[in-house]
Amino acid sequence: MKLNNTWRLIVGAVLFCLAIQFSPWVLAQNKLEPYFLGMPFTLWFGILITLLLVLLTAVGGYVFSRLKSDELKEE
Repeated sequence: MKLNNTWRLIVGAVLFCLAIQFSPWVLAQNKLEPYFLGMPFTLWFGILITLLLVLLTAVGGYVFSRLKSDELKEE
């Protein structure tokens, strides 16, 4: 049951990241500040969200494979 909750948390986090990425807060017109390492806000925030989604995908793949292997063991 713990893996099911972890899986739901990961899916929720991915949906939240997708919603925040395309919200008007991030995609505001002519918004360049704050800068980070010389990159405008939209660019570095997009990179940050992408890295977070890659991490969530990797963890989600591991959790999903464990869920499926546990289901096969029960059968």
